[in-house]
Amino acid sequence: MSGIQIHPHDIIDEGMPQIMSYIRKLQDVRYIFPEVNTIFERNPNPIGNLPRNQVHDVVFGNGTMHAILPSYEDAGLDQRRESTLTDEHDPLMIIKDALVEEEYEIIPWLNILNGHFEGKLLENNLVTDVNGNVIPHWLCPNAPDVIDFWEKTLIDLRKRYGFTTYMIDRIRYPDWGGEEVNPYGLLTCFCPHCQRMMKEQHIDVEDLKQEVRKWIQLFADKNFHEAVEFAKNHSVIQAWIAFRQQSVTDFVERLIRRVRKVNEEFTLWLDLWPPAYSWVLGQDYKTITKHAPALKHFPYHKLGGGADVQGLITYLANTPEEQEQAFKAFKSFFELPYDLSYETFKQEGFPIEFVADQNNIVRELSDPAIRIYSGIQMWNVSPNNLIEAIKAGERSAADELLYYCYGWAGDELFDAIQSYREKGMN
Repeated sequence: MSGIQIHPHDIIDEGMPQIMSYIRKLQDVRYIFPEVNTIFERNPNPIGNLPRNQVHDVVFGNGTMHAILPSYEDAGLDQRRESTLTDEHDPLMIIKDALVEEEYEIIPWLNILNGHFEGKLLENNLVTDVNGNVIPHWLCPNAPDVIDFWEKTLIDLRKRYGFTTYMIDRIRYPDWGGEEVNPYGLLTCFCPHCQRMMKEQHIDVEDLKQEVRKWIQLFADKNFHEAVEFAKNHSVIQAWIAFRQQSVTDFVERLIRRVRKVNEEFTLWLDLWPPAYSWVLGQDYKTITKHAPALKHFPYHKLGGGADVQGLITYLANTPEEQEQAFKAFKSFFELPYDLSYETFKQEGFPIEFVADQNNIVRELSDPAIRIYSGIQMWNVSPNNLIEAIKAGERSAADELLYYCYGWAGDELFDAIQSYREKGMN
């Protein structure tokens, strides 16, 4: 059965009766994924208003924890709590209590390596770019205190709320988007822990830094095709990409092993980037999917697969001609076989077949036992385009759909899915 993701402000501002009246329209939803801790994101993203929220037109996530937990300040690493959180305004407890008699299954949704973290040990756990600059709000999977923090958090979440199954998101290195476009987020991590581990794996770190800077210069000189070929054919850069992938897989494996020592019922689902981009962010489907029973990825064709493609192209290129060249190089680097111009992409996104293509690649690369949920973009699309995406997901190798996100979708999109489901039953 399919699922849908919801945010804390949906639960607090709208209330569960209204939310459930809309979720029931989807007819095939079994799983509900409430976000426990936010990222730095506009809701809805990147434009528009929340269609049913009577309190806020727009909500800006600020990386805070929306669950009542003990303080971990003495341990040196913690996440800031949402200031409005109280026993009466505890979104995770509200949804749990509301669905006690329902058949829906709640799977809390956790953002693991990205958020408003704090504590005296914070600086020793942050991602660092090739120039030694910290990427704000990003924890490194190789840092020493991150697993300890999440072990405590998961155990205390279970104590208060009772859940042992969670979907973990942001289990990767930074991309180039976020609060602002910063491609240097990709050129990570060069923190002391990563540098030490790379040396242990016989990666010459100083040589790597020098070659990465050559790569940067090719982009600066607008030599986009040469930049793609440089990275694809450079052994030390490829070794660094593989190191990042192994680092993320090892992090997930260690986290699961640690919490299962406390309670063997702990189960973690994976929220991944689509395979077109996942490999460059440290997510290797072949290895990471061995450690979970289910995954969701988001082949949002209208948004370039979830990546801020337009933000990156605008950062790299100035004139329309340069932007077309940069977009062509982008498609080459990420092996996107679609014959469309940048101007067409800006208007329409990728072709609808991107949804099925990415789902089929996920199945090909993943552990055979894992269940695949295809993320469906449920905002800033027309009803017809939404149904096209659902059909593309259903005819692909994905097992089920996961709608993102409840509070961003207009009434007409819920009505379109309801109509589509009812016609399918006739």
